[in-house]
Amino acid sequence: MKQKILCFFILLLFFTANVHANIILKVMSANPSKEQTQKVVVKAYLPKEAKPEDVIDKGDLDIGYDSQQGSHYVYGEYDLKPGEVVEREVELRDIWSVSSSEIEAIRADSAKISGMLKSSEFSERAAFLHNSVEAKMNQIIENQKAAPANPEHHISEYRENLKVLESAKADIALMRSLLAQVKPFPTAVVWKVIIAIIAFLGLLGSVFFIIWQKQVKVITHDTFYIPKEEIDLPGSKPVSHKEEEKEKKTMPDIDKIIEKDDEA
Repeated sequence: MKQKILCFFILLLFFTANVHANIILKVMSANPSKEQTQKVVVKAYLPKEAKPEDVIDKGDLDIGYDSQQGSHYVYGEYDLKPGEVVEREVELRDIWSVSSSEIEAIRADSAKISGMLKSSEFSERAAFLHNSVEAKMNQIIENQKAAPANPEHHISEYRENLKVLESAKADIALMRSLLAQVKPFPTAVVWKVIIAIIAFLGLLGSVFFIIWQKQVKVITHDTFYIPKEEIDLPGSKPVSHKEEEKEKKTMPDIDKIIEKDDEA
């Protein structure tokens, strides 16, 4: 009768695939018996950060979850002949790196808060914390530039980078607490500044109004002014229609005068 046993030997071998930049988990097990065919259960835990959606290819293995260890694992059951070895591979997406977008977001946040504290009593401390954040971000970038010696080291270094990242976030949290302690301007000072601005704008508006009035007077005078000499010249005064008729009536009739002269 065949006996079901757990595999006695599991070899975890990680390596990076250069083409796809993924992580390969290789699982190997063997039947320890030299005489009997036995059922062997293969089981291997995935890194704690890996989730089922990060598994690209698991072959004929299944995925389970261990609540006590808080990790997912792959497993399978095989009938192995005496001394037979089973080998399976699981391809994982490489999630063990801090994204450049997250690094830039932390840098921008740090620079913004530091700038807001520049004119406060906490300016020196804010500058120190900002420089600390910059140094930690540069450290993460440098760590991720170098090709990992092996995937185990790659994952281990990622976990160290996470600690550095959390430390930088703690620096930013401290900067935010300093920002909350900055004393606002007294209300009296604020009102004085507002009144001064309003007074200045009022004075400036008055000056512009006076200048505008003067310009309007100059333009009006140049446009409608008529010299007195032109007004007093003979014939310059317009004559109405009634006056023209009156002048015609008072003028002597030339034809009648000529006729009287001939009769005489």
